[in-house]
Amino acid sequence: MKKWHVWGMGLVCVALVVLMFGANAAMAQEVTATITGTATDATGAAVAGAKVTAKSVERGLTYTAETNESGLYRISQLPVGSYELKVEKSGFASLAYPAFVLTLNQVARIDVTLKVGQVNETIEVNTSAPILKTEATQVDTIINAATNDNLPLASRNYVQLTLLAPSTVWITIRSRITCWVTLLPRMRSRNST
Repeated sequence: MKKWHVWGMGLVCVALVVLMFGANAAMAQEVTATITGTATDATGAAVAGAKVTAKSVERGLTYTAETNESGLYRISQLPVGSYELKVEKSGFASLAYPAFVLTLNQVARIDVTLKVGQVNETIEVNTSAPILKTEATQVDTIINAATNDNLPLASRNYVQLTLLAPSTVWITIRSRITCWVTLLPRMRSRNST
């Protein structure tokens, strides 16, 4: 009886360890986006204490951050969608960016240059916000439901859409096993030698 009791406790401990490690992997999946950047003045000096506001066009929610002493700001865990950005600081004219779209796991870098003026003055930026991926070195592709519906797939197998991603090819091994292979890591290792 004691042997079964010890055996049962061992199984419970193993199950708890597996659940703990599984929870960490699930929490690591990111389903949001981030806006980051630097606020400077016309001379290139950092502007500390500027209020940065990202407003979701679809939801009407606002997310705020404040620049640090180096002029850096970061607004994390934003739901994907369309956003307008506004930067305000006393002694400077407010700066407003028109709506731009954030996609899944995107880190959008938007650096702003504030001009001296009154806070009630607003400078509207008519060009699109410079969304650059300078924060990460990944190549990714997002395939949404509309893409899946509109592409002419014979079997409607959504897994085949992974072939649309950059550096991905379909290979056959021993004429029965097929798989997708991403060539990017191999290409990097060849270039580094």
